[in-house]
Amino acid sequence: MPVLYIVATPIGNLEDISMRALRVLGSVDLVLCEDTRVTRKLLDHYKIKTPTSSYHEHTDDRKTNEIIDMLAQGKNLALVTDAGTPGISDPGGKLIYAVIEKFGVGADPESPVQIESIPGPSAVTAALSISGVPTDKFIFMGFPPHKKGRQTFLKKIIESEYPVVVYESKHRIIKFLEELKRIGEGKVKIEGEKEEEFKGKKKIDLTSIVVCRELTKMHETVYRGDLDSIIEKIEGSADAQRGEFVVIIGK
Repeated sequence: MPVLYIVATPIGNLEDISMRALRVLGSVDLVLCEDTRVTRKLLDHYKIKTPTSSYHEHTDDRKTNEIIDMLAQGKNLALVTDAGTPGISDPGGKLIYAVIEKFGVGADPESPVQIESIPGPSAVTAALSISGVPTDKFIFMGFPPHKKGRQTFLKKIIESEYPVVVYESKHRIIKFLEELKRIGEGKVKIEGEKEEEFKGKKKIDLTSIVVCRELTKMHETVYRGDLDSIIEKIEGSADAQRGEFVVIIGK
């Protein structure tokens, strides 16, 4: 029975990969990658010769159908993202859904194709594990929208009763933290609020903030404390504004 393996790969340090993941990547017929150049570095590091093919957010339906046809023909495939677990803030979820719909995976006990998780690294859990924030319950919201809906997105973070985890890029990390601070101080009017409601907003102290940069990599940095001090530290160094960020807003 052919299998689509969902394989977690390192978020930075290449040693953070399981023996099972390496076995699967070396035994499948094809590895589907967000970026073949990134995945090729990992495969070459472990001397894995399996061919690769791209599958990313711009992949069209024709390519998706080709992948489904390969599974129907009995080929085993592995899906990876550039870093972490496929399907988590990642376009891989689109392919997984398409395969489930086509072959009735999970609904039909006689499904001719299976989907199997090869678990491993995830930036969400890596950041939470070192945050010091209570994590029995949390909300993951992925990347903030760039424009439309951004203020509403931030408002939901502020109003959440549970810790919230967000991804942000180096290009927008300062902007995101400053916006979070202003909304917490009640200085930003959200679309749909009445003027009197806006003026009567109470300040919300955001003190349990954790910002993780370049997790598991050589220049991994973790910032804790209040927003003012974190923004000052990141703004004060050009190096601190490089890489990928995970932000945890504790409660």
